[in-house]
Amino acid sequence: MLKIYQLESKIIFPIKLSNKYIGFICATCVLFIWSSWIVASRYGVLSSMTIFDLIAIRFGVSGIIVIPFIIYYKPWKTLTIFKMIVYSALLGPIYMIFVFSGFIYAPASHSAVFFNGFLPFLTLLISFLWLKEKISKYQILAISLILLGAFLILLDGARLNIANSWFGDLIFLCAGTLFAAYIVVSRAWKITIPELLFCSAFINFIFYIPLWILFFPKNIVYVSNSELIIQLGFQGIVPNLMGLTLVTISVKHIGSGATSAFLAGVPAGATILSMLTLNEFLGYQGWLGILSLTPGILMLALMESNEAN
Repeated sequence: MLKIYQLESKIIFPIKLSNKYIGFICATCVLFIWSSWIVASRYGVLSSMTIFDLIAIRFGVSGIIVIPFIIYYKPWKTLTIFKMIVYSALLGPIYMIFVFSGFIYAPASHSAVFFNGFLPFLTLLISFLWLKEKISKYQILAISLILLGAFLILLDGARLNIANSWFGDLIFLCAGTLFAAYIVVSRAWKITIPELLFCSAFINFIFYIPLWILFFPKNIVYVSNSELIIQLGFQGIVPNLMGLTLVTISVKHIGSGATSAFLAGVPAGATILSMLTLNEFLGYQGWLGILSLTPGILMLALMESNEAN
């Protein structure tokens, strides 16, 4: 396992860097990846594709790409059946159904808040309940700012008469809980990149694709080539391969709390991108909510990175 971990670092960072900087670089890249993925997912849901098509693209493309990689590293040798089930389930079809269903009812900016924005709170809560990690008064203050921002954005959705946005927000919270659990588990069990790709991509590929072909509704044949190419990139490659790999490396170097704090910076990026590409605009309460998130994000990032060192 140590040899695999050293190889991961050499491939992604050929120049020698401290653990702190490696973690910060990975987390920053994930911030931009998640922002663009949120907008692309909302765009996909608004198209003629079903959410089951989007999930099939996600697992189908990434599952095929990782086959040579997992054959070479044989990650199943270092995994127990229980860990395979947990990793695969936390990042599997149920998680993706929550994610894409939320986009049906709520705009892209709400996903960034109620999914990514709540990750620091959810990861700290799970760490507290499972790993018995203490929560400081400064972390409570930071979480309070994040929750305040989320509340203001919820009010903004109601003021703008976005139909059923509250329901989409609730669904995003369910998805965020599953992803927060993965972040904590990946740190506690020290998951490697080959193990991650084997469970999140390949196992879910062989499990989901036959179900999609046999039972789920499909509209993928009616989608234009340009829309299909966008979703092939953003669903199959960007989040499931690049994003999760960088998240895992970041968690190893700066901890789950700091990684989640960086991911909570996605609301501002996704909101700006959704304005430019989808014409989805927040009101003044929404922007106040985004501004409230920022201090909480920075506080958590600084506190957790100092503890990691």
